[in-house]
Amino acid sequence: MSVTVVVTFNVKPDLVKPFIELLESNQIHMIQAGALSVVLLKGLEKSNRIVEIEKWESIEDHKNFGKVLLTLPHFKHLDEYLLDPYKVMYLDTLSRKDAF
Repeated sequence: MSVTVVVTFNVKPDLVKPFIELLESNQIHMIQAGALSVVLLKGLEKSNRIVEIEKWESIEDHKNFGKVLLTLPHFKHLDEYLLDPYKVMYLDTLSRKDAF
């Protein structure tokens, strides 16, 4: 059973664009590491609120990728982009309906 991971970032307003570019550049690495899907969203009313919704096979897979990610040069200073620490939620799908 897969797990949905929701990561929320409260980004410094003047760093939103480079932060989004950083996350976008990482998405292919997430897929290569085993992520089933990755969606990046930006708040409409609060444009410095960035949310990444990821689907992984397990929480352990996500955590293992996170350990590797934080050793990479661009991600070692992730906190410099943020107003406060990012938050991670692990969620289990209860039900789903798609319109297509």
